[in-house]
Amino acid sequence: MGTVRAEVDGPIGTLVIDNPERRNAMNQEMYASVGGAARTLLDADVRVVILRGAGSEAFGAGSDISEFPERRFGAASADYDRVEHEAWDAIASLPVPVIASIHGPCMGGGIAMALHADVRIAADDAQFAVPPARLGIAYPPEAVARLVALVGPGRAKLMLTTARVINADTALAYGLVDEVVTPEELDDHVARVATGIGRLAPLSVRAAKVTVDSLTTTRTEAGDAAAAVAACYDSNDFREGVQAFLEKRHPQFEGN
Repeated sequence: MGTVRAEVDGPIGTLVIDNPERRNAMNQEMYASVGGAARTLLDADVRVVILRGAGSEAFGAGSDISEFPERRFGAASADYDRVEHEAWDAIASLPVPVIASIHGPCMGGGIAMALHADVRIAADDAQFAVPPARLGIAYPPEAVARLVALVGPGRAKLMLTTARVINADTALAYGLVDEVVTPEELDDHVARVATGIGRLAPLSVRAAKVTVDSLTTTRTEAGDAAAAVAACYDSNDFREGVQAFLEKRHPQFEGN
């Protein structure tokens, strides 16, 4: 059946797309499980989240097409689309950075999941495609907007209208992913990035995310960014950061 589950390791949370028998293809129940998994990570007060696929074969092969005749034709499609969008919103709404750790196929709905992360790090065996034109459907406008924000309108149109598969190096050149490493390095590299973020001042990291989102998406208003920035200057962490610098020691940030 598959699910999207949460794992917590200290300040690092993980959302695992867990359907390896189908290369982590997302069915409607899996999309519906994302919100609960995200709430688990919020309750655990993690400082960074990794989004990855279970197993070693794929990040996510896309939405499970086998259920489309029953769940995406006619009136049923509205409910499917709602659940899918709620899943994306649960990822994008996390107040901490989300790192998509991508290996193998990352197709269609898998790309949409990754687009709602803040950073995308790929293994050099990763493959990407947006294939709705092969099925006679359209990629959702929200996902298209995020794709355009990353790769630009021309490349977005190229990916959408050709449905071609691109490799990790091309994805890096397009701006679809931010770093490429070998498959053997991927887990350790992502863990190091996540650990580094987890050691920094949480309010500063949140302000950075909110500010960038206010400039690049419609989710966050400029006022939210201003409030997040102001909170940093009135925080105990700011005092700790300055004191640690003056005392030449590592700061101990508490997120307040």
